[in-house]
Amino acid sequence: MKNPDLHLWRSVLIMGLHDAAKGKEADWLGSPDFVQVCYLAQVEPQAVLRAYRPERFERFRQAA
Repeated sequence: MKNPDLHLWRSVLIMGLHDAAKGKEADWLGSPDFVQVCYLAQVEPQAVLRAYRPERFERFRQAA
């Protein structure tokens, strides 16, 4: 990825999804801050919410 800002915001989004899957800050999902991060990451917030499945992060729960 050539755009470092885009890479940063996508990383922020992924970390937020990981945290929500672990039960930390789960109310962040769908919040105005979540929407802003999605737009900065150039992804549609509603699409992220539809695709989000906490169980996909299960192996990361064990590693943390």
